[in-house]
Amino acid sequence: MSKAQTWGEIILDSDSPQTIWTAIFMKLQDVAQNGSLNDLHHHVRDADRLLAESAWDLWQAYLDTAPHTSTELQTWWQQPSPAGRAILILDALSLRELPAILAGVATRQIEPTQVRVTGAEVPSDTDQFAQALGVASRSKLGLNKTPGTFVFGKDTYSEVLGIPFADCLGSIPNGPDVFLWHTWLDDQIHLHHVPPKQIYKDAPETLQGDAFWSLVNKLRQGRRLLITADHGYAESRQFTTEEDLEVTKALRDILGASRYRSANESWSHQFMPPVVLTTNNHHVAVGQRKWKVQGGFPDLCHGGMSLLEIAVPFIELPPL
Repeated sequence: MSKAQTWGEIILDSDSPQTIWTAIFMKLQDVAQNGSLNDLHHHVRDADRLLAESAWDLWQAYLDTAPHTSTELQTWWQQPSPAGRAILILDALSLRELPAILAGVATRQIEPTQVRVTGAEVPSDTDQFAQALGVASRSKLGLNKTPGTFVFGKDTYSEVLGIPFADCLGSIPNGPDVFLWHTWLDDQIHLHHVPPKQIYKDAPETLQGDAFWSLVNKLRQGRRLLITADHGYAESRQFTTEEDLEVTKALRDILGASRYRSANESWSHQFMPPVVLTTNNHHVAVGQRKWKVQGGFPDLCHGGMSLLEIAVPFIELPPL
């Protein structure tokens, strides 16, 4: 794929959905690494509009054709290596934070083994990602009580933490294989309701700080490390507000103020272009779309089908 290709050339190509999704993720990586935060919002808005209004069949094919984080992690885990393996899931880490991590890498003169973009499950939420890894929910991986269904094996030390990064060091064992899920960013969004502008300021500072990198280097002791996320997040204040009253009523009645909802039947409304797709037993909102609801739509959200909700960094660092 040429980096100069436009979103229209990529998304409206006649290639297979698998090829197109790979090209979309490559383009997202280029924009995230080489542009500003405003550039990222601008580019993604244009791409999301094309996907929602002209190429929604790509979203319908996403589950079966896009490079999923959960699958790529399993492939990475199975690669032969003399070193141990560690995975750090930073809950809700989006492409906005990719430059900050890479800046921290550069400052510490680390040469990444790989930098990619991969995709969340559908809906783009925590439980769906956990289930793709063989467990019912994130909480099932806490305190090293790994169920036998966990795709990385019962001998892998697993933990879920939400404490400051510097305080996590004592939770990392000496064993070769570690899986750590940290809830810092997701907590900022959902528990503390930190406004978007503050997150955009604080997150890069945290991800370039010594506390975070002390944890990273602890995980790298004798292990190759993969840093990624279960899903990203979108800023709904940049979404288009749905004005059609019939569409608004349907979205409000079925989804409320959420981007998705479990479903046992197909979406019954025949709006064109579709505002919701039914996939993986869920109704899922398509594109950068919000609607009027009592109490207002959340400023930061995930779960739907938009690129910043589903696309996440996938960064491998070598062992120390």
